[in-house]
Amino acid sequence: MQLENEYRAISAGAAIVDRSYRALLEVTGADRATWLHNLTTNQVKNLGRGEGNYAFALNSQGRILFDVNLLVRAESIWLDLDRRFLETAKIHFSKYAITEDVTVVDRSAEFVRFGLVGPGAVALLAELGVANAVAMAQLNHVTIELPVADQNRPPQADQGAVHAAAAINRSISVAVLVVRHDFCGPFGVELFVPAEQAVEFRRECCASGKAVPVGDDAVQVHRIEAGIPWPGHEITDEYLPAETRQLERAVNYQKGCYLGQEVVERMRSRQVVARQLVGLRLDGSAIPALRSEISDPEGRSIGQVTSSCYSPALNCPIALGYVKTASCATGTALRLAWDGGAAGVVVADLPFTSRAAN
Repeated sequence: MQLENEYRAISAGAAIVDRSYRALLEVTGADRATWLHNLTTNQVKNLGRGEGNYAFALNSQGRILFDVNLLVRAESIWLDLDRRFLETAKIHFSKYAITEDVTVVDRSAEFVRFGLVGPGAVALLAELGVANAVAMAQLNHVTIELPVADQNRPPQADQGAVHAAAAINRSISVAVLVVRHDFCGPFGVELFVPAEQAVEFRRECCASGKAVPVGDDAVQVHRIEAGIPWPGHEITDEYLPAETRQLERAVNYQKGCYLGQEVVERMRSRQVVARQLVGLRLDGSAIPALRSEISDPEGRSIGQVTSSCYSPALNCPIALGYVKTASCATGTALRLAWDGGAAGVVVADLPFTSRAAN
């Protein structure tokens, strides 16, 4: 029941999501834009202040090391990535910072990340001072000042007007970065809240009744329905950019050379991809385990499941997985097998529903 309620909060209300599994690196220095332009798959040099891009960082063989959101600030570029790949990113960037004027600093501990998701989040954001959030392009961002109760200042006398004045006096103004990001499918933003004020900010959002706290399980159901690949699941060093179906939003073919570019360009020019990410609709009610084997009607192994869930929108189990390109056509009947289970599946269009990140 809890998962169902949280799922509905994202679908039809306003949900607040703890995104503490994200990390933050800040890149400063005169060469920061050019340097990152040469180390990621998307355009960086032409981004202006307040704009952002989604990109892959690749190794020299063209395999994905991690994916990253690049956010251009006034004097720096913020790199938003999954915390599981933070050390990989630090090692990778330090390896290629040779003569360039760049400095990379881990600022993950300075902020707590929250997502505000769902159609009801639009009105809440307007109250917070972001009236144009719906019109913002993906990963564009603004900084707003929010009043948050100062827990370090003792309360004054709890008496009438004196108490009201005390409550105001005990509020402080906090700079919060708001990033438009439909990270799990439905409308959403991410907020970078200074760590010292994060607990109070979340408490005030939930106490108002305008935002319902939801866990990661509900987020995962929505993002699987939307066909969004996830770090550690569909985004790992096992896969190539062309296999993820994310080329349109993650790769710029006019930007020139970057690390791993030869492999990406060769796959584009030859139009040969060995496997692709697909959606799978299952027969029955069993939810397949991760890494479940996908086979064709003849019993030949052609791939594996990377994510799975029960979809309330479709009223059946669904999964994401990589399969050989010859079996990727929509409507293709395949089989799944895992310890203690098996099921017939059909390749489905992505997104499964109309909700998808831009």
